[in-house]
Amino acid sequence: MPAPNVIWRPLPGSQTSFLTCPIYEALLEGTRGGGKTDALLMSYAQHVGRGFGEHWRGALFRLTYPQLADVVKKSKTWFKRIFPKARFNESDYSWTWPDGEMLLFRYGAKEDDYWNYHGHEYPWLGFEELTNWRSLAFFEAMHSTCRSAEPGMPRMVRATCNPFGVGHAVVKKRYKLGTGGVRPGTVIREDGEKPRVAIHSTITENVILLKNDPEYVRTLQALKDPNRKKAWLEGDWDIHVGAFFESVWNPKRHIVEPFPIPSHWNVWKSMDWGFAAPYCVLWLAMDPDGCIYIWRELYGAGEKEGEGTKEPADKVATKVRKIEEHDERLGYEYRMNLADPSIFSKIGADRSIGQIFKDKGVRWQPAWNARGSVANGSQELFRLLAEGKLKIFSTCKHLIRTLPAIGPDDLDPEKYDSSGEDHAVDALRYGVMRRRRNPEEEQKSDDAETPGHTVDDYGNHRIEPHV
Repeated sequence: MPAPNVIWRPLPGSQTSFLTCPIYEALLEGTRGGGKTDALLMSYAQHVGRGFGEHWRGALFRLTYPQLADVVKKSKTWFKRIFPKARFNESDYSWTWPDGEMLLFRYGAKEDDYWNYHGHEYPWLGFEELTNWRSLAFFEAMHSTCRSAEPGMPRMVRATCNPFGVGHAVVKKRYKLGTGGVRPGTVIREDGEKPRVAIHSTITENVILLKNDPEYVRTLQALKDPNRKKAWLEGDWDIHVGAFFESVWNPKRHIVEPFPIPSHWNVWKSMDWGFAAPYCVLWLAMDPDGCIYIWRELYGAGEKEGEGTKEPADKVATKVRKIEEHDERLGYEYRMNLADPSIFSKIGADRSIGQIFKDKGVRWQPAWNARGSVANGSQELFRLLAEGKLKIFSTCKHLIRTLPAIGPDDLDPEKYDSSGEDHAVDALRYGVMRRRRNPEEEQKSDDAETPGHTVDDYGNHRIEPHV
């Protein structure tokens, strides 16, 4: 019996894993040149001719219409050879097979574009270059169309991308990529959501490309942009494109494994309060050489992005106090504990948030948050990172997630953007700027009502009013 004429075969490694993946949602991510587009097309094509007929419908999306040209061209390269009886409709941008299967090439940029497809059934959904989308709202909304009334029909969402692009951060977060995430190939299961997985692809797997274009790797190595080079050559998700701390952040340098903090080091804590939005408490320590370590965090994040746990202040204070009762037995003595000054306001309440914490045994002093404090704090964080004087324990997941991802302010490039998820970064800023309080001494946290001696934007000493 003659051997079959094989026109396309998946490469060992990521392409094979992607095509055989049983998980509902799968992302094929990694370096340039790994053969991701081919794998995406074949993910749909492998189910053609399996008896599903007109019920096997797929829609492959790009962000814009012009971006579809490349993937359409590649589909013609393969499908005309593999399926000689299939027909491509140039006006409708769709493939149709003799048994009725259909693959549509479409685009959608924003969440409202979903309504162009509301009520449709696509048991196969594909998204090429997922990091081109700044938000995943359209991507997530389209999941509702991944359905079929036909019994036994496979249903799947498939996507590809490299690191880099405007959607780098949201894709990284969804699939838990990079430092602090999960290992590639780990199935992510979250309550109320279908399982998803990221499969890592590398150019070294694509032996066909490397044989036909041996200079391709050198082309990537010659890239001048260090972030683009890390993304496209190494598939590195720890880059932060356009981030405020992009040029100084290095996870290998700034993230350390936990170790016991010596009790003779200076230790203190800082807090950015939140109820509807997340709160963040950070514990800081300084070694004899002046290096600051962030060695513990308490983060109040709700189920939805940007939402807080809505815990009352006394409950959060009890958590903090319980932690510090243990610390006190180990000999830690907390000094100059700083929080957003807004917690000392009594507007509309009998007691301020600061007073509630104090009643539970946790005392705060107002952090420096006057005019210019965000810009000055931003520059101080930048300096500490650049000089290697700021280290973060790997257990501080939310600070590690948000600090390197935060962008610059649209109107003032000298400071970070305080309109996003800045809760952990704000708490960190309060902590590292503690010398803006009383420069002559680092006393233990006094009563929240005790006036604080601070320095304003111009270096003038002033007294905080009673609260």
